[in-house]
Amino acid sequence: MRLIARVVAAVALILPATGCALGTVSRPYPGANVDRLWECTVTVAEDPAVEQWHTVENNAWISRGDRRVELMRVIERVLEQEGAKPEYQRQTWSMTLRVLAAMPDGDPETGEVRRDPQVRIESRSSRPPAQFWIFADAMLDAIDARLNDPVQRPGVDAPGKRPERAGQVAPGESLQAP
Repeated sequence: MRLIARVVAAVALILPATGCALGTVSRPYPGANVDRLWECTVTVAEDPAVEQWHTVENNAWISRGDRRVELMRVIERVLEQEGAKPEYQRQTWSMTLRVLAAMPDGDPETGEVRRDPQVRIESRSSRPPAQFWIFADAMLDAIDARLNDPVQRPGVDAPGKRPERAGQVAPGESLQAP
């Protein structure tokens, strides 16, 4: 048992220092056009809406040549929980979003085999915030929604009215978390 505890402790100390994919989330998009996937990724990165947070600053630096977006977002909220004082929270998110084309024969640089195009989100922090994976999944869900939105898809008849977007705060409503 002691040996297992030592191995786990050593791995916990070594992995963050090596830059391994501790802060990486990716999702494949079978059958997606990589250019359309790129457009959706850029649009989501430029959209400052974050569910249950107020965006103070949103910076998206776009590199079209390698389909990469460097994103730095400052968000804040007042968290109210039953039985506790309201807590002001402010976080800075720094991440890289990449759209990777399918490479069934392996990427020439890394050897990585990708059967489908994918979006990869990497935290630029050596120790990603606890909510990184929730936030990254929400961004990937937003890319999914935009990619599959008939209003946004070229050549598809659009319905009369678009639904309200989740995560927006109506005028006069609280920015506080439920």
